[in-house]
Amino acid sequence: METRMDIEMKKITICFMIVALGISSTRAQNDFEVKFLEFSRNDAGLAYNFCLGEDAERFATTIDGFGSGFMFDAFTGRYSVDMISVGFERARISLGAGVAINKYRFRENLVFVKLLGNVVVMEDPAPNRDYVNTFFGYGKSKLVYGSFYFPLDLTFRVGPMMISGGAFVDQYLSGKYKMKYLEDGEKMKEVIRNKDWREYNLQKTKWGVNAMIAHTPSGIGVSFAYMLTPFFTGSNDPVIHEARISLFHRFGIMER
Repeated sequence: METRMDIEMKKITICFMIVALGISSTRAQNDFEVKFLEFSRNDAGLAYNFCLGEDAERFATTIDGFGSGFMFDAFTGRYSVDMISVGFERARISLGAGVAINKYRFRENLVFVKLLGNVVVMEDPAPNRDYVNTFFGYGKSKLVYGSFYFPLDLTFRVGPMMISGGAFVDQYLSGKYKMKYLEDGEKMKEVIRNKDWREYNLQKTKWGVNAMIAHTPSGIGVSFAYMLTPFFTGSNDPVIHEARISLFHRFGIMER
């Protein structure tokens, strides 16, 4: 039985096919091209990861300590290569493959608990834990996970500008949740590692949409990504959708 998400993704795919047919009908056949490894895309510049949805306020993120994918938050971002692209010089459809490293540093000191099969999230109730919630403070509550993703994009060239948008499927690989705080002046750390974290009703396969506009000669541009699929699977779990906005420079797009 088809889910609502399956139906929506079919609609997106059909729209792409209609646009592709429209493009091909307006250009000569000998202008049509098939290219491999034409572009690489990297949005790991000045970025910010955050959450939207019914329970987004509870999962508000912060840039303290350059967290949540912010500038200088090393080893975070979305990196992909257009494996194959078909179309014309000014308009083409591409299928890519990439890897994403996602970091969310939460503003509140969150505790995740599994209770009767549901995920319960609350602010840490322990009064003797000092998270030192300052920009360079020791404490933090941070989620980190990696995934493979496969984008299907429609890209237009308008002079020196590139405008691109589409959908992608994201497959969870590994992740963890970390809490750091001071207790009676002593540094403490708790980690829910991947073996246990993946049992917290995580959506392992998610669908999303993305958009990008960039100045190709300089490599400067902005991009946005949004997960249509909720982060958790349970009907009584918190409802949040991941989002990311990025201002990238130089190596955001590299024509091969």
